[in-house]
Amino acid sequence: MIKTNMIKLVRKLVVLAMLVVAATGAFAQGRGGDKGKRPPKEPVKVIENRKENRPPPKNDRPKQDKPKRP
Repeated sequence: MIKTNMIKLVRKLVVLAMLVVAATGAFAQGRGGDKGKRPPKEPVKVIENRKENRPPPKNDRPKQDKPKRP
């Protein structure tokens, strides 16, 4: 008898805790009227054909002599 009453009490407390957490989350999220608080984003700049403007890389390493094959 006491055990079943304790189980029911724990179940009610768990449900109450879940409702409190859900209500707190909904209250913290707001109704959507606070969207103007964030600063506006800058437009994205796209840079294309960047490789064509570069000069070719310098080749400072000397070429290795490979032995000739017969």
